[in-house]
Amino acid sequence: MDETRETLPSSKGTYSLIMRISETTQLTVGKLGTYEFRDGWYTYVGSALGSGGLRARLGHHLSSATKPHWHIDYLRMAASIREVWYVVSETAYEHRWANELLSRPGAEIPVRCFGASDCTCVTHLIRFRQRPDLEAFSKALG
Repeated sequence: MDETRETLPSSKGTYSLIMRISETTQLTVGKLGTYEFRDGWYTYVGSALGSGGLRARLGHHLSSATKPHWHIDYLRMAASIREVWYVVSETAYEHRWANELLSRPGAEIPVRCFGASDCTCVTHLIRFRQRPDLEAFSKALG
């Protein structure tokens, strides 16, 4: 992963963390409960529309989670971020991105409502056995 906090834009946008879990692990995710996370590739979709934009939000995700706040903070204790996909925009695309990722071949829902407790999406966390393909994802979005 080439991104560092300093190279990220402070603009608002939508992002996806591409993470790897190398061995099955069990984690408690706040009030959601305790779940088994199988080895594989995970994508977490979110938006950064507040002050500081993508730089602030992704800077949080790229640093160690010492005091978990969001669902993703709990998963980050076991997963390593390998890539960050993002788009600069005042519009939140997180719901569209989550739905598109869920429609990809091999997509699995590891935890319902993960990162989606404030919307109607099934989840904002999607698991794949293989590394997701940014080019295919971008083409599908048009």
